[in-house]
Amino acid sequence: MIRILLADDNVEFCEILREAINAQEDMECIACVHDGEAALAAIREHSPDLIILDHVMPSLDGLGVLEAIRGAEHRPKVLMLTAFGHENLIQRASNLGADYYIMKPFDIPTLIVRVRQIADPASAAATFQQERRRQLIEKQVAKQLSTLGVPPHFKGYMYLKDAVTLVALDPDLLGHVTTKLYPLVAQMRKSSPEKVERAIRHAIESTWTRGNLDSIERLFAYSIDANKGKPTNSSFIARLADQVRMEMMAS
Repeated sequence: MIRILLADDNVEFCEILREAINAQEDMECIACVHDGEAALAAIREHSPDLIILDHVMPSLDGLGVLEAIRGAEHRPKVLMLTAFGHENLIQRASNLGADYYIMKPFDIPTLIVRVRQIADPASAAATFQQERRRQLIEKQVAKQLSTLGVPPHFKGYMYLKDAVTLVALDPDLLGHVTTKLYPLVAQMRKSSPEKVERAIRHAIESTWTRGNLDSIERLFAYSIDANKGKPTNSSFIARLADQVRMEMMAS
């Protein structure tokens, strides 16, 4: 059994998460606490295998808890919860020993999967770095979409952000746009592949008529041609993913 301590100042959230954890055959929630000082006391009393630790708490925040247990002889694994994706915060949490972090909001099934991954020492560090890279890529994708003038209130904006991020992480998805990429985005956004494809097409068409023409021309020079027309969904996603990868390599 993975013995888990919950430390979050949201009492209702803790109870929901406690039920989800206790419903797992290989997990047990041994205590819920709602501030940093109580978390330290519970760690000393219960010696949990893993802490699900919120960044923002009264008395002592999540980083303070990490600092306090940094040199502990039997230090538990730590999964940090945070609503802030700042690079310096993520780096500091990592330096203080956080094994993984999840951005709020998130779905509980994903958290349960991450708990199992963290409990396996061989995969914990790699899992943290993978999530950190995904967050950085997603941030860069959002920057590119904003530069092009993709309307952020369109559903297609979110679908594009997800699709470009996924392709930047796994270029092989470009060979399976309709069979793998759209279904993946649809699953993430609780939609359908057909709606994802239509919404992306609509966002691209709107960007081509009302977006930042200078940025479009710089990035899609080969497509700004009366005979060629607008790029397909696939070529738009591919070009943005290439640009994101190049900028990530240069940074």
